[in-house]
Amino acid sequence: AFSLPSRSVEPQVCNRATYAPYYYSTDGYGALGVVDKTNAQKIPLKYSSDGKQVTWDFTGAGAFELYFMPAASLAKGTEAYYSLIGAPRVPPKYAFGFMASRWGWQSKGYIEETMDKFRQDKFPIDGFIVDFEWFTNESDYTYQPHGTSYYKDFGFNSATFPAPKHQLARYAKKDFRMGGIRKPRLGNTHLLNMARSKGWILPGGEPAGSWPPDLAGAYAKDRCLDFSNKEVRNWYSKHLAHFVEDGVDFWWNDEGETDFFTFHFWNVAQIDALRSKSKKRRFYSLNRAWTPGMARLGATVWTGDINPTWEDLGATPGMMLNWVLAGAPYVACDIGGFTGDTNSALLTRWMQVGTFMPTMRVHSTFTAKPHWPWLWGKAAASAMRAALELRYRLVPYHYSLAHALFRQRKAWIRPLAMEFPDDVDSSHIATEWMDGDILVAPVMREDSRKQIYLPPGVWYPLAASDACRQAGRQSIQGPQHIDAEAKFEELPAFVRAGTVLPLAPVVQSTEELPGGPLEVQIYAGADGYFDFVEDDGETTSYEAGHTRTIHFRWQDSARRLTWQLEGYVLAPTKHAFTHVKATVIDNSGDHQSETWPIGIVGSIDLERTIHMI
Repeated sequence: AFSLPSRSVEPQVCNRATYAPYYYSTDGYGALGVVDKTNAQKIPLKYSSDGKQVTWDFTGAGAFELYFMPAASLAKGTEAYYSLIGAPRVPPKYAFGFMASRWGWQSKGYIEETMDKFRQDKFPIDGFIVDFEWFTNESDYTYQPHGTSYYKDFGFNSATFPAPKHQLARYAKKDFRMGGIRKPRLGNTHLLNMARSKGWILPGGEPAGSWPPDLAGAYAKDRCLDFSNKEVRNWYSKHLAHFVEDGVDFWWNDEGETDFFTFHFWNVAQIDALRSKSKKRRFYSLNRAWTPGMARLGATVWTGDINPTWEDLGATPGMMLNWVLAGAPYVACDIGGFTGDTNSALLTRWMQVGTFMPTMRVHSTFTAKPHWPWLWGKAAASAMRAALELRYRLVPYHYSLAHALFRQRKAWIRPLAMEFPDDVDSSHIATEWMDGDILVAPVMREDSRKQIYLPPGVWYPLAASDACRQAGRQSIQGPQHIDAEAKFEELPAFVRAGTVLPLAPVVQSTEELPGGPLEVQIYAGADGYFDFVEDDGETTSYEAGHTRTIHFRWQDSARRLTWQLEGYVLAPTKHAFTHVKATVIDNSGDHQSETWPIGIVGSIDLERTIHMI
């Protein structure tokens, strides 16, 4: 995933590699191939290009449809593509914070000690994600097709959740959301016998390894559910529904590469379970693979079981960008690497990358030291805290970008090639990306070299965190290449003149928002605007338009910030921002206004109401 262009694709789902039957051509169109039959984790369809023409090869039975979307640019092509496959739902607000995951939560006491440590040491966090150990007493990797009589597919493990409903309610009061792993198979002998008698089991099993998949070494053979069968989905959703009442907030769906569409239909069943208990709560899941259109369900993805290596860190931005373009706009990864032990420098740099990803989550295997920041030394802990604090400052910004993606299909995470289509030097870069208006150029080398390309324009170091201003505060004229040593805590990120950036105060969870006045940073030198969107953060009411939007406009010549509010004034409930202050960044320093109440309309004249900070 170090590059964006591709000459050929064989669509399939796999651990660490999902390939979609879609491409955008610089000839000015996008194309999506659709079939109704699968071949296990693949579909009988592929395409290839010789640089002059594209050939689609369909070798299966059933229907084959090809959708063409005329679009003059990659940006317009991506908008058309998301309009076709469905508007990506906005995740609940807690998903824009940080989540701690591992395989190996040992006990109720360990869970609570870890939560308390995050809070005591002021590492912001919103959720924790638990592996096998939350619902059963052992993993099922060695099980034969008949399973075991004692395996619990739909229960709680008494070691970690002896009183699940009480525990989860108490954790929620401490602003911790819980996500539980699910596998698309059964382990209990009685349930397996029942499912087989009804023809609900897929042939084969889960491919072993990562990429390329090890089909010969497949495991969980003859135990994987066929979620394309509506009867299976109905049965599964009924058995899953009690978890909603018990307090499980979301699902972490693993090892569903049993069929090309398993993840899609699995999520449909989980939505049915949620809707049987709550008509308006947002559905949210994190999935190891995906197919186009899953984002309209509320399903997000992560990049699979990556290794704790500098190579896999370096490949993460490129995979994220490719997946966003191919139909998965909300991408996470196992920060620090999953398969073995990481180290403090690698974990710190990976946390810095995760700050600007759609979903920020650490994860580790049961034999590795957990990726909790305080376990890796004072310097690493301090740098990771800075990354997390920046993440939470950016929540209002990211949340507004998610609404723009839902409403207008505007890609939030974008390659430089999309933002600067006429700049040749931007066309193949996959180690930097645009996070809305922020150009992210993280340090991903073991020797701490930062290698940055700034396209044409006037650029400022991002002023939302001192970590982004380690190399200075002055504007930089692009295009420019920067190759220099980076400080350990340094997180290079830049914005252009005219950028308007809404920021929250540092909070310890999204439940603490607003936490104070909204800071609107303005980077001087050009006019700019930002549409700041709020809602209740929890329900689907936003889909019916129950949002509050504040249209911020910056007039550079007058040095004036104006705003106008529209929509449902009470939509954000208790988390609404009620006050605002403006900060103008230019080459003479940072200039901040007094704090003002947010009314239906308002303005701040920065020529008159500023002080240096």
